[in-house]
Amino acid sequence: MDVIITIISFIALISLIVGVHELGHFSVARYFDIHVLKFKIGFGKELYSFQGKNECKYSLGILPLGGYVQMLGENVIPEDQESSKLNKKSYLDATLNERAAVTVAGPAANFLLAIVIYFFISLIGTTHLGPFAGQVTKDSLAEKANIEFKDKLVSIDGNRLDTFNEINIILSNRIGDTGSIRIGLIKDDSNFISYSSVNIKNWLSTSDQNNPARSFGIEPLVPPIIGGLLENGPASKSGLLPGDIIQSVNNKPIKSWLELSELLRNAPNELISISVLRGEDIFLFSLITDSVEENGINKGKIGIFASNDLTQWPEEILIHKKENLFNAILYGIEETYKFTNLILTSIGKMITGSVSAENIGGPIQISVLAGSAAKAGLISFLSMIAILSINLGLINLFPIPILDGGQLLMIAIEKIKGSPVSENFLEHSIRIGILLVASLMIFAFVNDIVRLT
Repeated sequence: MDVIITIISFIALISLIVGVHELGHFSVARYFDIHVLKFKIGFGKELYSFQGKNECKYSLGILPLGGYVQMLGENVIPEDQESSKLNKKSYLDATLNERAAVTVAGPAANFLLAIVIYFFISLIGTTHLGPFAGQVTKDSLAEKANIEFKDKLVSIDGNRLDTFNEINIILSNRIGDTGSIRIGLIKDDSNFISYSSVNIKNWLSTSDQNNPARSFGIEPLVPPIIGGLLENGPASKSGLLPGDIIQSVNNKPIKSWLELSELLRNAPNELISISVLRGEDIFLFSLITDSVEENGINKGKIGIFASNDLTQWPEEILIHKKENLFNAILYGIEETYKFTNLILTSIGKMITGSVSAENIGGPIQISVLAGSAAKAGLISFLSMIAILSINLGLINLFPIPILDGGQLLMIAIEKIKGSPVSENFLEHSIRIGILLVASLMIFAFVNDIVRLT
């Protein structure tokens, strides 16, 4: 079932962002009366096609990994069709400004899609985990910054924090940097904001970059609420139920899921007592932990899973976000700008070597992320669509000949020269562009395979 969800979500995601991109080109071309011969989503053999009243062929390819809009004048027209197209405006008949508008319309449509998605998300409202420290790693940057359990982080480098996920986003911008990170926080027993700074040097340049918050030394504050139980596991057999809030283990108070996990891992094959809050009543259970060998070390487990149902979590660690119509529009623009800036910064650091190129993902990685996002819910899936739509818009603006950015570059050169670029120059440029894009795709695919092994 998981495989089916992954495949369907991947096809839906790619088809939408590619379809919107090509629709941008198509719509602006039609606006300038440039005749469109073909509008296709996907590559390879056509699964479905039909001829529109405007003499444009619409088709769906078998591989949902791209698409294109073919305009009159871009390719050679079969002789039997030439006479019917003589009175139609071709791409080459369009002014340079019109051609530039058609070209930039694809990426612009992707950015617009992201704005609309973030607008919709903020309008319906979302619930997030607040920026609280659930655990601070010993000798980490977080500990040096005087961050302690349940402290609320309110800013990083002057950037306001509302949710825990924003900690990762802001810290991502500091990967590879040398300097200092300034933290604003409210201590658990205080109402005042205090500030501290920690120095960094080439931060995470040669380390794991997948979770900047964890690398900084902060884990999210996940409450010790049981979300599920392993069938016939110690917890299930003893009578524990989903929704139970664990209060203590062997009379030691439990404040977070990480604290619970660490305590259980250090108690293989031991008789333990667990007190839980169920409704308004406290229940006490006794059970013997299982012992599971991991890397030659025996670790204790009782067969429980953390709850990811935020409706069960304490209100004091949650953030509810919902905007009115005007603020939702602003939110859509701000979020799109924020992720555009983050992606551009990451690309720049990849070029300089500060950020590992291993972070580049291909179709396999996208499908895995799409499947996970789809299973997490509509909001997560929509957010994934928005981020990938921004990615597609940005990548297509790169000045590589076979991409939209490359076409814009050729139009700019033609405008400066006062004449089109030579066929020889254009042919060699396209070959270089194909080589660059193919190399990037192969590199991304290899990264995908490495992640699976």
